[in-house]
Amino acid sequence: GDKGYIGAEYIVTPRKRPHGRELTQENKDFNRDINSARAAIENINRRLKSYAILRGVYKGPVDDFHKITKIIQVIAALCNLNLNKHPIRR
Repeated sequence: GDKGYIGAEYIVTPRKRPHGRELTQENKDFNRDINSARAAIENINRRLKSYAILRGVYKGPVDDFHKITKIIQVIAALCNLNLNKHPIRR
């Protein structure tokens, strides 16, 4: 994780292989779990961005936080309705 981000203490990153050694099985399992979660999140983001309003730069007024929140909630609900037909890949 990048320490420049707010909330950086909550960022989870894969374990790196120590120089000249192999990762322990525990660390390999940890990395597998992290990579699986990351893949699911990337697939969710891809689905959200399939809606044109989230694909590029929002050009509407940024002072209407309630409207922006509602737009995202509706798109998330539409994605959730589609989960039975097209589950998230991991």
